[in-house]
Amino acid sequence: MNQKKIRLRLAAAFLILTLGAKAQRTDSTSTPEARATALTEKMKTQLALTDDQVPQVQAINLKYVEKNQEILAGTEGRFAKFRAFKSSQKAKDKELKAILDKDQYKKYEAMKEQMKNQVRQQYQNKGAS
Repeated sequence: MNQKKIRLRLAAAFLILTLGAKAQRTDSTSTPEARATALTEKMKTQLALTDDQVPQVQAINLKYVEKNQEILAGTEGRFAKFRAFKSSQKAKDKELKAILDKDQYKKYEAMKEQMKNQVRQQYQNKGAS
């Protein structure tokens, strides 16, 4: 696999894991708690979360925002981080699948795919400039 594809996949994995945290990172979302809250609010709107689901999703988002931050800050190489992010995403998906109904989970997967496509587009635009 060439370096460009590896970089693209690593970037896509990171963005998918944070579900747009890059776009949400401002002074108001500089802490893991704030990023998890912003992500939960986005999911609440796009997935039509119930009042019972919101605190559960918030806890999961916080758990994985913190975990992903640790992975990113780690000293491991790109490939090790990629594998760790991928593993983290699988675990998060499994937890969310237990909370969301089938329709919500389909929407969640579409959200992830949309973010992945945005990363690809940003990466391609960056390479073209």
